[in-house]
Amino acid sequence: MTQINILKTTLLIILSLSSLHAEEVVKENNATIVPAQTVPQEAIAVIVVKEKIQDANDITITMPPIPVVPVATTKVPKLIILDARGNLVEKDSMDSYYKKEEVIFSKNVAPAKFNRSYGQKTEKVLVGDISNGRVAAYLHTDFMSVKEVEEKLKTAGFDILDSFKVDKKGTATSIVFTNAAMQKGASQAQRGFAASMRITVDKKNKLLSISNPIYLMKAFMQEEYDKELAQATLKTLRDTFSTLKNSKELVKFNVLARFQFMENMPYYQDMKVVSEATNEELLKKVKKSKQVVFEQHLDNGSILLGVKLKKRTSKFVKKTGYQNAGLLPYPVLIEKGKAYILAPQYYIAIMYPDLKMGQFMKISTVPGAIAKDIDRIFR
Repeated sequence: MTQINILKTTLLIILSLSSLHAEEVVKENNATIVPAQTVPQEAIAVIVVKEKIQDANDITITMPPIPVVPVATTKVPKLIILDARGNLVEKDSMDSYYKKEEVIFSKNVAPAKFNRSYGQKTEKVLVGDISNGRVAAYLHTDFMSVKEVEEKLKTAGFDILDSFKVDKKGTATSIVFTNAAMQKGASQAQRGFAASMRITVDKKNKLLSISNPIYLMKAFMQEEYDKELAQATLKTLRDTFSTLKNSKELVKFNVLARFQFMENMPYYQDMKVVSEATNEELLKKVKKSKQVVFEQHLDNGSILLGVKLKKRTSKFVKKTGYQNAGLLPYPVLIEKGKAYILAPQYYIAIMYPDLKMGQFMKISTVPGAIAKDIDRIFR
């Protein structure tokens, strides 16, 4: 390296030793050492070149001293606690102010399994109960004779209103039954249709089909639906018929109060008044027709009747299915001087909830025929 190259550096360069005092320069092993005290503070390094350069490499480099970082010392202030009077509170007296509380851990352990629906109890859904918001319209069980069914119902505390053969051959028999609790619960304005239930003994399909009280009571009781009554009736049926299972006809429970077959079709409350007179006169008139199958007097003075339809009219069950033929005999409610029937389009649809539009079209004349048959009975 030449002297010219050294002058081009950004370091502070001392070209000769003339500016230094003799005592400040020390020579050791052919090298010139400059004491750090003589180096300017702004210099990063000092390169000293001998006055007489014999060798281009005869250079001395002196580094400035490394600054010493002062060590910070911390001092924790002493905590002095005084009482309300200004007296010093000693450590021993502090124990009386603060007492250690013993932590007691629970011995309970987390269960191995838990219900993902937080805050809800997991309960077993029984036959006939509401499941996922839906309820079965009917309860099915093994086929048995009409006599066997009647005996079981009587043993369970039910009263048999009638066992009605839907057709002449007895392909299906409708057993109408009730009890005191059902009759009392239905003794409210226009709620008498819920005073009895139906069981269909279907010989063709070798099936016993029972009305589900939760389903039928919700539909016919509307806002006056009695959950406890429906559950109690259902439990009695489960205890009586041990092999019950839900039918495939499932309907949303909350829809039952406003059920209709399709848009613009009648609801429950769209009842038809077929005749008007006093209750006694209406009952006397209908009995003369000899079409009354059963007669049920309710606690509020209303009367629920089951009446026969003409043979030609009642044949519609062949097309809709014998398994639900228990909708016959047709119910009529006499109440406060009026004879009511449920609109046929509604009644058939609620008793056959899986009825398809194509099936309904095949019986399109039946609702009008039903209304005419019942109107004729009260003439």
